[in-house]
Amino acid sequence: MKENKIITITAFFNLIVAFLKLISGITFSFSTLIADSIQSFIDFFTDIASIIANKVGKRRANKTYPFGYGQVYYLANLFTGFLLFLIGIFIIYQFFFFKINFEPNISIAIVLMIVLLLKTIVIKLLQHYGKEFKSELMIEASKESRADFISTCVVLVVLMISFLEEYIPSFINVDKIGSLGMAIYVFYTSIKMMISNIRGMFTNDEDNNDIKEEIENELKKFKNIQCKRVKVIKMSSYYSIFLQVRADENITIKDYLRIEKKVKSQLRSSNQLIRFIDIELL
Repeated sequence: MKENKIITITAFFNLIVAFLKLISGITFSFSTLIADSIQSFIDFFTDIASIIANKVGKRRANKTYPFGYGQVYYLANLFTGFLLFLIGIFIIYQFFFFKINFEPNISIAIVLMIVLLLKTIVIKLLQHYGKEFKSELMIEASKESRADFISTCVVLVVLMISFLEEYIPSFINVDKIGSLGMAIYVFYTSIKMMISNIRGMFTNDEDNNDIKEEIENELKKFKNIQCKRVKVIKMSSYYSIFLQVRADENITIKDYLRIEKKVKSQLRSSNQLIRFIDIELL
């Protein structure tokens, strides 16, 4: 799958960015940068989860999972959200109990500029190929990378302010405030992610009536088969479709397989968000 190759490349860039931030944060005792590195690691883990979910999610339906493996998208994202929440707790712990004496250094600014350059490459890759492949998954990934880009810009601002520490009251620790801000952002992102995916896992099939009607109308164009049931499962930004059809008695297996192939092609071209299609012949 082409989009998996692009996401693998961007995941590699995200991993480099995460380690650059973490190592620099530890080396220069910059807690805000350490907290920000978490965001980049989450970007990396989200990319890996998306790749795995893509491979598992496209498996055909079977007796154990009659409606396919679409829910794996929600489980992958839910796990990422829970992991992010735990990391938020760690950042808060760091805020209260870690005593770090940060001394602003121009080397950090250089590292941050390199990071911003790498993140720009990631965003451009995801946006370009997301449009080319009409991949909602890659477009969503580009939004996450943009959020990481913005958080790095915030770290850069914190660093710039730290250079003016002689003009700042001694009781104000800019690095600590920046770290706390990152923790709040991480908590907000994780809770939003978990709520969204829990809601998605329990979405009722009736909530997808519009797309079901769209599919039924498309199937009416095929004269040799009759649609008996349409099951629509929303998985992340995509749809997984399960169809039960009855074919005319005089149709051959070869003709049926040709029609099935045309049905899948027609449904995917009619709606780019339809990712997986399983057809059961009654």
